[in-house]
Amino acid sequence: MKIVTFQVGPMRANAYLVFKEGSKSALLIDAGGNYPRIIDVACENGVKIDYVLLTHGHFDHVGAVAKLQKDGAKVYMHTNDVDKVTTDKSLCGITHISVEKFTPDVLVWDGDKLELGDLLIEVIHTPGHTSGGVCYLIGDNLFSGDTLFHGSFGRVDLGDGNMRSLKESIIEKLFILPESTTVYPGHEEATTIGREKQYNPIYYYA
Repeated sequence: MKIVTFQVGPMRANAYLVFKEGSKSALLIDAGGNYPRIIDVACENGVKIDYVLLTHGHFDHVGAVAKLQKDGAKVYMHTNDVDKVTTDKSLCGITHISVEKFTPDVLVWDGDKLELGDLLIEVIHTPGHTSGGVCYLIGDNLFSGDTLFHGSFGRVDLGDGNMRSLKESIIEKLFILPESTTVYPGHEEATTIGREKQYNPIYYYA
């Protein structure tokens, strides 16, 4: 499996192009903006984006989704965050950044197993940063959105964030994964479950 990491949009959120070597079909995890850049990366790797998996509905992770959907990509996200992309709750109001609204094609739930092309993806519902935040586990790779970062974790002061929920999500759902699991967050650099279990400050928050 190949994972191509690049940054898009005004907040330089990570986007992840994921596909099996030799395949022409790919999935994209989060699409925060800069549609031309996303298409260029796909073309450089000889793949077409057939699926877009969203970790949550904030503007800096969904900015290019509507255009990708018009290209034929199926869009997946948790039902609790749908209101963020069909109304004005994606935080566009506080940033004055316009994001085209869209309706997801498939709603995901905790524990779902998605077979997309040659890839098997497990959905882990991790509320806290948003009520509909999810992580995607593909093999020994976890795409954590704004739930878990290298040495940090997502904000809980935006809309429906909740610190208790976030702490439970990280400790009870993510930290039970093998320590060798690579974590690809929504911003900044990758880490591992083992490192975050040892050093992440989430333990010290109520």
